[in-house]
Amino acid sequence: MSEAAKSTQHQQPDPAQHLMQFASSYVPSAVLWVIAELNIADLLKNGPRPVSELAKETRTNEDALYRSLRLLAMVGIFAETEPRHFTLTPAADLLRTDVKGSLRDMVVWIADPMHLRVASEWLHSVKTGEPTIEHVAGKPAFEHFADEPVEFDRFHRAMTTMSAMAIYPVLEAYDFSSYSNIVDVAGGHGFVLCEILRKYPKASGVLFDMEEVKEGGDERIDQCGLGSRCRTTSGDFFKSVPEGGDLYLMKNIIHDWDDDKAITILRNCRKALDGKSNGKVVLLELVVPEGNVPHLSKIIDIEMLFFPGGRERTEKQYAELFAKAGLRLTRIVPTKSPYSVIEAEGG
Repeated sequence: MSEAAKSTQHQQPDPAQHLMQFASSYVPSAVLWVIAELNIADLLKNGPRPVSELAKETRTNEDALYRSLRLLAMVGIFAETEPRHFTLTPAADLLRTDVKGSLRDMVVWIADPMHLRVASEWLHSVKTGEPTIEHVAGKPAFEHFADEPVEFDRFHRAMTTMSAMAIYPVLEAYDFSSYSNIVDVAGGHGFVLCEILRKYPKASGVLFDMEEVKEGGDERIDQCGLGSRCRTTSGDFFKSVPEGGDLYLMKNIIHDWDDDKAITILRNCRKALDGKSNGKVVLLELVVPEGNVPHLSKIIDIEMLFFPGGRERTEKQYAELFAKAGLRLTRIVPTKSPYSVIEAEGG
């Protein structure tokens, strides 16, 4: 047995319990989705309540709801304060829809039944290296989402949640004050760009994404009062990105694609930076640590092959990717979240 394997062995609980915990982990995931979908956490925001009341308000079976909450309480999501009465824990509080930092929309996306169906066909991807969703749905991920309005909505709500998780630690760790025109490539509904512009009032921005996403971006820009400094535009980033920016920003975009497609996007950003001596490309992504270090990136890496066919990358892999696109990795800035700021300039 290798030293790495011995080290891992010493950190684990009883091997049989360890295996069973992970073999059955889809069960609490499925239960968590139901509880999030029912907005149970919102019903508990004022304190403990009996499950009988919760079942009546959600029109669910009291016994089944109790057994669901009992399971989640076992793992620290909710707590049973007295028989058949439940209250919020710090983790359960993040399932509320009305709290800052809410993860409710992310849970509803990443634990939904469609995800479980896709995950059940993972063996296909392990054998072929192809995205699982294409085997399940017969079409690429983003085409499938476009044809499924419920999944499309869940996906974009989840991406806004991820943006909120990322941007505030990013704003603490990275200084955007030197940039005057920020182009957010595939920026969705604009949460990240709007938060940057709110902190840096001298900067302007361009929110660039597909035409069907543009309306959501316009709404957020208006809500933030940034209409005079930010505009939306649409197009295909495999063909070109808007010119005129001195910063080309992407959050959770490059990880969606294999190396060839990622290089195409980065080359288009590099081309748009021509003539900007201090121009940069900045990615907000997860960076995979080497070895057995636990990190969210190693889970999301599988999600990337479930759906778009991309991957999470190590620092070395990002450096190589940039180099092939005519860029040079200048630094990686860690944040208090799992995200890092990955900065590059013209090579």
